[in-house]
Amino acid sequence: MTYEWTDQSGREWRLEFPIERSAYREAADETHGYLSGFEAAKASAHAERLTEALVNARATGESARRSLPESVLLDGAIGLVHSLKYATDAESMGAPDYIRTVEETLVDGCGDCEDLTYLLVGMLSQLAFGYRTAMVILPGHMLAGVHRDDLPAAYADAPILPGGTYVAIECTTSRPIGDFKNEPVLAVYGDGVEYIDQSAIADTGEEFFQDPTQFQTIADASVKRPH
Repeated sequence: MTYEWTDQSGREWRLEFPIERSAYREAADETHGYLSGFEAAKASAHAERLTEALVNARATGESARRSLPESVLLDGAIGLVHSLKYATDAESMGAPDYIRTVEETLVDGCGDCEDLTYLLVGMLSQLAFGYRTAMVILPGHMLAGVHRDDLPAAYADAPILPGGTYVAIECTTSRPIGDFKNEPVLAVYGDGVEYIDQSAIADTGEEFFQDPTQFQTIADASVKRPH
């Protein structure tokens, strides 16, 4: 696979990344829900390899491959995710809800908000970044979260999500770090639940988790760790 993109600062990137056909087929055979998809992305060997490839990639105007500032690498990772096509599960898979693995998203070159969030979370959770990551759930939408203390100094003033621990990163549209559409934050799931808005969930009346048992996992955790 060859990926070419331009990040928010105007740097142009090019990255070649091989994925074995057998690895793609095995990944496609896996079945994931929202929580297991999040954990699988963080543990993905391909996400680890992709992040290493990004570190060694050359951005236009950057002469030293291995001395790119952390903020530049972060912009590059976000830009790669933004370069992939947004597609609903109905459009791309003919299914109402489908959780892609990291491998599927990279090979298919597209995904919905969950798929693109998991790809970015998978990259930022690797040693090259070492960020504490989360999935942030809004009504009918998901985006990535990064622990506020892990972000580069350039983003020290980025707005913080409710709960005060994570900063949002939109994965489907190009927005500044910390900026996302004006919707209530229902839950932030990282190392357990950091925040959950029970009243907003009741107001939406939506089943944003298809599997009720997965939502119950978050609801139960929020009772134990109120915010």
